[in-house]
Amino acid sequence: MSDTRSRDEIRAEIAETRAELADTASALAAKADVKAQVKNAVAEKKEAAAGKTGQVKQAVAEKTEQVKQVAAEKTEQVKHATVDGLAHVKQSTAQHTARLAETAAGTTDQFVGRTDADGVVRERRPMPLAMAGAIAVAGAAVVTALVRRRRR
Repeated sequence: MSDTRSRDEIRAEIAETRAELADTASALAAKADVKAQVKNAVAEKKEAAAGKTGQVKQAVAEKTEQVKQVAAEKTEQVKHATVDGLAHVKQSTAQHTARLAETAAGTTDQFVGRTDADGVVRERRPMPLAMAGAIAVAGAAVVTALVRRRRR
């Protein structure tokens, strides 16, 4: 140490060294205090978990809203498809019923035969009863199949 330094400079240097030494001692004490380090780590983890929980809640709420909207749209689509399908089944059933009625009217003429003004049967074209029954069963089967297909 040189004599050229004044007492004030030396005292200032000593004060600075003491401050640095105090900081170093505090840092070492903090490193040695495991309990405080654990508390700090736990607090940080809690904050991180709370932040993630908030993010997850928000994401779940958004997805729930999206699912609700999609479900409502799909429900409307199904309603419209059901109404349209029902209308088609009704129309198809009416057409098949009309065809069966026409067929029944034609077979009545074949069963009864042609009569003249006196009521005497002049010509007979018998159609077997089984054939008429088969036509009726086939018509009913077609209608049943259409109705079942529309319900699926």
